Amino acid sequence: MIGKLMKHDIKRMSKVLIYLYAITLGFAGITRLINIGRNIQAVYILGQIFAGITISGIASILVNTFVHILRNFICSFYKDQSYLTHTLPVGKDKLLLSKYLSSLIVIVSSVVVSVMSLFILYWSESLMKPLLMLIETAVSGFNMSAGVFIALMVFVLFSQICSIMSMAFAAVVKANTYNHHRIMNGLLWFALFYFGASIVSILAIALVFLMTGNIDYLLAEVMPQSAFVTIMITGLVVYCVYSVLFYFLCRRWFKKGVNVD
Repeated sequence: MIGKLMKHDIKRMSKVLIYLYAITLGFAGITRLINIGRNIQAVYILGQIFAGITISGIASILVNTFVHILRNFICSFYKDQSYLTHTLPVGKDKLLLSKYLSSLIVIVSSVVVSVMSLFILYWSESLMKPLLMLIETAVSGFNMSAGVFIALMVFVLFSQICSIMSMAFAAVVKANTYNHHRIMNGLLWFALFYFGASIVSILAIALVFLMTGNIDYLLAEVMPQSAFVTIMITGLVVYCVYSVLFYFLCRRWFKKGVNVD
């Protein structure tokens, strides 16, 4: 049943995004073709214009992804569509889990399309070789390969996005326990969650350095590379904890009842 719910959620969230994906990839491809003749001044200018449109498309994808995720979440649980949602023979925990999993799939899809667009737009051997050499030089002191370092950064970024999404869902559910000013309450609760989590993250990093006897690294003018890796790994763990914590907090509030408009 969760599979059917996820399929429905992904379809609803992707109605507009699928067009943004196609348009952005299309402009990236056109830009690539135009840049073949970039030695001609007029063609070069046209290529820069299309490149700007592609970058704008990528930004639009990322923004609209979160907008449609939140819109689908709110409409499914708290607007007119919610009357159908809450009559389904499915428990509230499964309804909520479906929203989380389908939202993660949509986020991954948007990131993949964005990376593909940038790859189509800028990839060339003359650019990639110096870039790879620069990355190898930058990570030479980290005792890890460039691939592992990039993968670690990707996981940290993805876990942070997941934690923010989890906070946003929890804020929406909490805000809808009120009878009035739900949007304002939602923004206030999200701000409270986000800034509170940020403070806890800083304290967690400081605690890790204190326990390892390297607290002076945080105060150094030039931070050692090992300290930077420690911060990334600590951040990865903390963000994963936030994602799980706010999911269960959201589920607890959600199972208490839904205040539908």
